[in-house]
Amino acid sequence: MARFSYTVLSRSQPGQEEEFVRWYIEQHLPDVVRMPGVVSAKLHRMDFQRVYDIDTPQWTLMTWYELEGDDPERIIDALKAASGSAEMPGTDSLDKRGMIQAAGHLIAEIK
Repeated sequence: MARFSYTVLSRSQPGQEEEFVRWYIEQHLPDVVRMPGVVSAKLHRMDFQRVYDIDTPQWTLMTWYELEGDDPERIIDALKAASGSAEMPGTDSLDKRGMIQAAGHLIAEIK
């Protein structure tokens, strides 16, 4: 099976950063890694970002997931379908405006 990286750039509702980070660490990441096809998850606080030629919000968190399967879109669609359910409770502290999700597979690595 192929491995994919899945990255999400997100932010909280204004004034709810602490609640958002707590939900992400204590609730969301453990729920996501229990889903079929999700190998691991890492949460990063954004320290720098530069956006060119688009009006976009400033993201505060970057989540990196490792996925395994034949098609990352199927895994991501299953995550979306579970999102907000008892299996994967959501939070009102997430601001979805401008959120970015991207998945891809490794084609080169230089160390």
